[in-house]
Amino acid sequence: MRSGPARSLFSLTRLAGGARAMLRSATRGTGQRARRVAVAAPLDTGGFLGASVAAWISTSPSLLPRTWWMWGVNIGLSEVYGYASGVLARKLVRRIASEIGLQVQIAPDHRVRARWAGAAALVGISSYSWVRGVRRQREISHRVQQEPKSLATHVVGSAAGLGASLGALVLARSVIATAHLYRAMLRPYLPPRTVRVLSLLLTAATVAVVTDRLLRGRVLENMLERAEAANLLISPDVPRPTSPLRSGGPQSLETWQSLGAPGRKIVSGGADRRLITRTVGREALEPIRVYAAKSASRSLEDTTAALIAELDRTGAWDREVLVLFTGTGTGWLQEWSLSAIEFLTAGNCATASIQYSFYPSPLTYLVDRRSPQRAGRLLLDAVRRRLAELPADRRPALYVAGESLGSYGGQAAFRDVPEMLSTIDGAVWTGTPSITPLWQQLTAHSRPGSPAVAPIIDSGRNIRVVTRPRDLVRNYWGGLYAPWEHPRVVYAQHPSDPVVWMDLSLLWREPAWLRERVGHDVTPAMRWFPWITFWQIAADMPLSIKVRGGHGHSYHEEMVPIWAAVLGQDGAGAGTEAQQMAQRRWLRAIVDAIREITPQP
Repeated sequence: MRSGPARSLFSLTRLAGGARAMLRSATRGTGQRARRVAVAAPLDTGGFLGASVAAWISTSPSLLPRTWWMWGVNIGLSEVYGYASGVLARKLVRRIASEIGLQVQIAPDHRVRARWAGAAALVGISSYSWVRGVRRQREISHRVQQEPKSLATHVVGSAAGLGASLGALVLARSVIATAHLYRAMLRPYLPPRTVRVLSLLLTAATVAVVTDRLLRGRVLENMLERAEAANLLISPDVPRPTSPLRSGGPQSLETWQSLGAPGRKIVSGGADRRLITRTVGREALEPIRVYAAKSASRSLEDTTAALIAELDRTGAWDREVLVLFTGTGTGWLQEWSLSAIEFLTAGNCATASIQYSFYPSPLTYLVDRRSPQRAGRLLLDAVRRRLAELPADRRPALYVAGESLGSYGGQAAFRDVPEMLSTIDGAVWTGTPSITPLWQQLTAHSRPGSPAVAPIIDSGRNIRVVTRPRDLVRNYWGGLYAPWEHPRVVYAQHPSDPVVWMDLSLLWREPAWLRERVGHDVTPAMRWFPWITFWQIAADMPLSIKVRGGHGHSYHEEMVPIWAAVLGQDGAGAGTEAQQMAQRRWLRAIVDAIREITPQP
């Protein structure tokens, strides 16, 4: 006879062996079902038709010309949506037909012909929609003044989209197979209802863990590491400034290394006093550019204090104009805007900004949306406190500006529109995202009937929305504004800028700007479709800064007349035609000078 411990060990061994055998059996059966679900199972008929319809729609035009990967994203995500919708629609139709007793049958001798007719229709419609989509892409390219993409771009992109949608289908079926596995393992021990609930929870937990490991553990961390490395990179093509009026230069309180890559580009760029003098035709001053970057060793408050110290050191308070910029996620500022101010003021100005992050704007918006808003508030509040210490007749005119996420963060310094107009001498907000609270306040009170791409605010007395320079003097419909009063605020936004129009509500609601179809550089053939349009606009965003200036998210030479108007140097209504012609030639000379010193994309 076995002793007590031996019997216990023998019982445990038998139990473990039985559990292994049961798990092996369950796993074998479930594995067979999983293979059928993930690989061998045919495509769902309703899902296939839904994916086909979604693919046809995905070839429709959006705001900007597509690269191959933009084609892939549009087609792939659209087909995923279409397949899921088709599966649900088929189940719903079957349920309704079963409830009302409806049956539809095709005679055996007609089935083959029906299949061939369906296949021919599918091929014909797919070919037509693809060719039409390619032609629309050529039209969009001409509208934004770009060379049309080659036919290979569209072919490769379409193939990539089809492959992506098939990969998504296999992934979805793998999740279903995982749920079957959990059910098979739990079924011998638990009631059916509990098995269903628990298997669903375990499947969701498995997907969450895998997604977290892949996205956050690898993709996101890799993006953060690359962004940090790019910020630390000191390029030999970016020389350290030799002027003491630049941060990072001689006598600066900020070291060259501490400014970050975007900050180093900003302070080393722009024109010097001699070029400005030759261009504007009068003696100029050396412009002041100061910058400070947040780091692990100092907070945003400390960074703001460091910037104020740089303004003190350079004598910025004695200049005629002081402009506070809120940068994008990486701390980048638009050189066209900076240089426009310096030429228009003949160098009698100072520009200042802080870096609150070194992540790209989309990543900053996802992981740290508060930092750009805090940076905008802290910078303006600190400068206003410092100006309050100066005699009123010695204070420079104060302007604020920001582009993209910088516009979103810069406008957060103001509770509402009256506070903005009573606090500053002017502002230029460029490519403002639609989620910006102050912008939403403005559009909610715009003139009824004015276009969504350029709403009319209080007849343009203080605030004007500009899609192109001519909108500075007349509204989008060509009508007259009320006399322009100070302070002047300009919202610059192109109808083809996806950053401006991107919004989560595109998933389920047609926006007014698309319903009106009045954007001068957007094809009127563009239509809204649930889910699909959202991803079309999202795919347009990454390359929107690469298109020609005046379109997309590229705001270049129009910044010169915009800043001239905000600074009160537009010459609106000035005397004779000869004087107005001279004004235009002067602005044109500034544009040409900035183009020479500004790297082209």
